[in-house]
Amino acid sequence: MSKTGQTRPIVKALMILIYVVFLALLIELLSYVAVVHVFDNALGGRAERHLYSSIRGHELNPDYRRDFDTGGERIHSDQGFRRDTSVALPKPQDTYRIFLMGGSTAYAIGSQGSVYPEHPTLTNQETVSHFLEQDLRAQLQDEMPGVNIEVINAGVAAYHSFQHVLYFYETLYEYEPNMIVFLDGHNDFYNVGVKNPIQSYGYSSARMVDALNERKPFFATYAFLRAPAEYSYTFKLVSKLTQGLYDRYEAPRYNVSGDAAALERDFPAEVAKTAQIGFLRNYKLMDAFSDYHGFCYHVFLQPEVVFENTDHLSPADREIAQITRDKYVPGREEIMIRSRPEFPALFEQAGIPFTDVAQIAGPAHQDKSLYVDYTHLTPQGSKLVADRMLPVVVEAIAECGNAVEIGQ
Repeated sequence: MSKTGQTRPIVKALMILIYVVFLALLIELLSYVAVVHVFDNALGGRAERHLYSSIRGHELNPDYRRDFDTGGERIHSDQGFRRDTSVALPKPQDTYRIFLMGGSTAYAIGSQGSVYPEHPTLTNQETVSHFLEQDLRAQLQDEMPGVNIEVINAGVAAYHSFQHVLYFYETLYEYEPNMIVFLDGHNDFYNVGVKNPIQSYGYSSARMVDALNERKPFFATYAFLRAPAEYSYTFKLVSKLTQGLYDRYEAPRYNVSGDAAALERDFPAEVAKTAQIGFLRNYKLMDAFSDYHGFCYHVFLQPEVVFENTDHLSPADREIAQITRDKYVPGREEIMIRSRPEFPALFEQAGIPFTDVAQIAGPAHQDKSLYVDYTHLTPQGSKLVADRMLPVVVEAIAECGNAVEIGQ
């Protein structure tokens, strides 16, 4: 065989290799465009707001940052809180420490579009916790001289009240809180008729474990792709698409919106039963923790745009209220409206301190946008909620007694 004949297979193999490499690079480039410019993601896990948690289902990812949502800046601390700086451990003697716990409203998430206008996640200086901390420091500087008042945002999107119990039991007790304030409601207060709130929860690792136990193929593919997605935009894109298929076709579907048939039964009794096996039981557990660990607490019912008097809303908020009624809570709005008046008596009977701040707009707010969607707030809305919470928290601090001890 001639030398030319010997080199042809080598040349052919080399050309195939070049073609494969070029095709791979082209696919990687196109995937980069899709991942970065369409999904606003990056390699690794920094575009994921949450990490899976073996105890709580999910927790905040300290490395989370996205261009659209956070301006590329980190908004979670290394300890997994919604703040810029770490929380001192052990707690300094001159510190009065308050934790704000809740779901996405306490966390201060934005709106990712869908049926609502897009709005980025609020900065750490636009949250309820930030404004409440500022207000408390200004209000109590004379009564508590030399005391550093902290309000630490421990809100996590999609948390129900049972996860507050787990969070405290797992982690928060180490930070020695003087007080915990809860800003809750939307996620589990209105799920009237749900038989078992914990088993009905359908988010994060609760869904993942079911899919794992049932050996679902899309989930298995998604889990497999998470490792190479750390290094390749192609695998990152395929991972995102596979996650979407898993969410759509394999993730368990739970009833977390309430049973509309409860409206036709003895509705106050249904609300009471749901509360007793759900959020009231969880707050009673927190009450036991408060005795054991020596902190005070208060529950606030979070704002909802469907509770607002539309005459007091800005044009933008009126549009959000209409979208919510038409597309987001049809069938649930009546459950929410009829449940809300039942809460004060239920909390009083359970001996749990409770304040309703579910309606925040007034005649002076017709030119102010307070909502980004059905329950999540603009910075102006956050400030208004903090203002409403302030006198209640100040009174609770005075009744607690531990503020005097710290001031000494």
